[in-house]
Amino acid sequence: MVFTTTHSIEGERIAKYKKIISEAAAAGGRLGCAPGEEPVSVNSLTEEEFHKLYVETQKKAFDRLVAEAERLKANAVIGVTTDHSFTGPDDETLLVTVTGTAVMVDVSYY
Repeated sequence: MVFTTTHSIEGERIAKYKKIISEAAAAGGRLGCAPGEEPVSVNSLTEEEFHKLYVETQKKAFDRLVAEAERLKANAVIGVTTDHSFTGPDDETLLVTVTGTAVMVDVSYY
C-alpha cells in the first residue's frame, strides 16, 4: 500500500479513483478507553507521554485507513492528510483523523 500527501504518484498512472476515505482513532477520556477502564485525561499527561499517545493513536487511524483501502481493493491512497482535535469534557480526549483518496494504480503502466 502506497501513501502520499500529493494528488498523484510520480511515474504512476492512476487507473481508478475508488473513494475518499476517512478513519479516526481516539485516546484518553471516555472515548479512548476500553470498557471497565478508568478514563485518563490527555490534559494530565507530560509532553513525552502525550507524544507517545499521539503517535500510537495516529497509527491506529492509519491502520484503519489501510483496512478500508484494502476493502475497496485499492493499492494506494493519495492526498493523505492528518488532523487532530480534542473533545469531551475539558477537552480530555484526543481524536486523530486520517483522510485520503483510495485509488488503483495501474502497475502494468511501466
